[in-house]
Amino acid sequence: MFGIRVLFYLVGIALVIWILSRLAKTPRVKQKPVKQVGSMVRCAHCGTHVPLNEALQVKDRYYCCRAHRDEAP
Repeated sequence: MFGIRVLFYLVGIALVIWILSRLAKTPRVKQKPVKQVGSMVRCAHCGTHVPLNEALQVKDRYYCCRAHRDEAP
């Protein structure tokens, strides 16, 4: 009876060690690099900031979409 109990504990300890070693070996999730968007400009109609390369420009004003550009005076 004593031998079975010791064997049970040894198997349990070995199982815990095996699980912990497997968790330690799993690859970490790599973070994606942050994309730099460059200069931001503010929409003259709604105030939303958009990247300069995506903004629509009319004279010295920038807009986030065609609808806001068309509504401008």
